[in-house]
Amino acid sequence: MLKMTRLLVRHFCAIASDQHRAPSDSINDESDYESDHSEHTPSPPSTPRKKQTLVAVTPTPIRNITRELALAQVASPHRNGQSSFYLRATPRTLANGNKLCQQAKALFRRTAIPSRLVGRGNERSTMMDFWNAHVLGNKPGCLYVSGSPGTGKTAMLTEIIRITEDEVGELRTHQVNVVMVNCMSVGDPKAIYTKIVTELKGSGSKPNPDMDAVQEAEMLLNGKSEVLNVVVLDEIDHLITKDQDVLYKVFEWASIPSSRLVLIGIANALDLTDRILPRLRAKNCEPQLLNFNPYSVSEITSIIKDRLYSLVENEDDPFGAAPTPNENTPLPLIQSAAVELCARKVAASMGDLRTALDVCRQAIEMAENEWKKKTAALIASNPDAPPIVAKVTIGHVMKVLQIVYGSPNVQKLKQLNLQQKVVIGVLMVMNRSTSGSTKSQITMTKIISYLQFREQYGVFCSKSGSSISPVSRTELNDLISMIETTGMITLTNHKDERLRRIQLCVTEDDIMQMIRSVNVLDTWIADILEQDP
Repeated sequence: MLKMTRLLVRHFCAIASDQHRAPSDSINDESDYESDHSEHTPSPPSTPRKKQTLVAVTPTPIRNITRELALAQVASPHRNGQSSFYLRATPRTLANGNKLCQQAKALFRRTAIPSRLVGRGNERSTMMDFWNAHVLGNKPGCLYVSGSPGTGKTAMLTEIIRITEDEVGELRTHQVNVVMVNCMSVGDPKAIYTKIVTELKGSGSKPNPDMDAVQEAEMLLNGKSEVLNVVVLDEIDHLITKDQDVLYKVFEWASIPSSRLVLIGIANALDLTDRILPRLRAKNCEPQLLNFNPYSVSEITSIIKDRLYSLVENEDDPFGAAPTPNENTPLPLIQSAAVELCARKVAASMGDLRTALDVCRQAIEMAENEWKKKTAALIASNPDAPPIVAKVTIGHVMKVLQIVYGSPNVQKLKQLNLQQKVVIGVLMVMNRSTSGSTKSQITMTKIISYLQFREQYGVFCSKSGSSISPVSRTELNDLISMIETTGMITLTNHKDERLRRIQLCVTEDDIMQMIRSVNVLDTWIADILEQDP
């Protein structure tokens, strides 16, 4: 019995040993097979081996090398105890540091769309209430949004359209068709009807040549009871005409109870509806008003810091969203004092957020150029030296602010509305053509009569293909008076209005800098100077 037990134990041990060697043996068998078929020389005789049994082995999962490398970089300690949330490059390469600066500059472009808008809580609430009541509630209406340039009017509306997209798509009572038109792209205010028709029909479609544009636009806006059309007219003040017929008509369309139109107009002027469209109230067509005040120092600071913190990598998930910053989180790339300096300067000027973003982007470019030169020199002298961290300082921001703002007169000129800027542009052209003055002069001292100016203004604005429409004589008088209060011009008194004298009090350099900041005005003045140098 004992002998039988020993034989069974030896048998099972032999089987276990064979199974343990099976994968290796099978590989050897395959190698022998390949060797036998690749070489025709006979192999020496050998004792036949017992056929081995293959054992299934669980496959090893494929490694994500990219992720492991990223995690290794995040987990690795910084050299010399230096902490950097945004620079993980070795001292021998510029790639990572350059990538960071490129990402930062992209964040501060005017065209960059942030994942969320910081601040503007009251404005957001009012606009969202209007959107819910009219767009989601299937009810016609009109909203006029006013505010200085760069105060977030269009950006806020765009965000609300984006965040309610799913909710709009799930509506069962009606469909929503959103059309956005920038009125600066329309040369003649009456051409807005054709533009609306084209946008409503879709790309590639043309207006019906057998129908009047006004009638076709009205038919498309109210043709389908199950469709609610939301028309957003940005820069709506470009539709101002002598009789204001265009503006009255579009506001009246949205005020009819049976209308299928929700109109949202956006412009800079706070009093456009009261000053330009006084009859709206009498006709019970007055739109809901929403004004965006200029950004404050704290708001601009919060927005800049929010964009900078988005550069911070999440050490728990390098490929996920940026971690939520706290009071101990260092600000990447730009010094906190430099951010505050930028915010204070911009808020004191116009509160234009776009200017603050431009200043940050240009300061980053300036710091990046300096960083590249210093890093290249350091690598050449000492390849093992610790990396230099790119940082935007107060000095960088100060240099950019001096470039952006220039003289105080430029800022005053930029604060004028478009029609006031047109008046300044016409006076500049007249002063240049009549006196032969050059832009190197400190001030432009040529005196022009009001009659001469009015006639020349009408000629310039009435030229074929002009993108600027003339205003009425009364409105022109108001424009001149408002410009005089800014100190940009002086206006003499006279019994006969036509003989009053107008004199510019700013340099041509300052005026041209203002003109170049407005594309439509820049093109218009360039055409005038080309035709009448």
